[in-house]
Amino acid sequence: MGSIRQRHIKKAAKALLHHYPDEFTTDFETNKRLVEQYTDVKAKKARNRIAGYLVRLVRIRMADELAEAQQGGEEVVGDMEM
Repeated sequence: MGSIRQRHIKKAAKALLHHYPDEFTTDFETNKRLVEQYTDVKAKKARNRIAGYLVRLVRIRMADELAEAQQGGEEVVGDMEM
């Protein structure tokens, strides 16, 4: 079983992703440095948790975009066949 992230970690990560949508990647180390740069989080543990949650959010966003692209492509093919 996975651990449940605290509300302040989720809020901070979502706010960062909202303000800097193209900056964060699926690489934890990169996100860790960006969180350090864009916030004033003092605790290393909190910074790492935010960076880890950002990796998850970016992966979810990429999967959603891929699913939309595939679904959109299938609809166009379906319309052409009719």
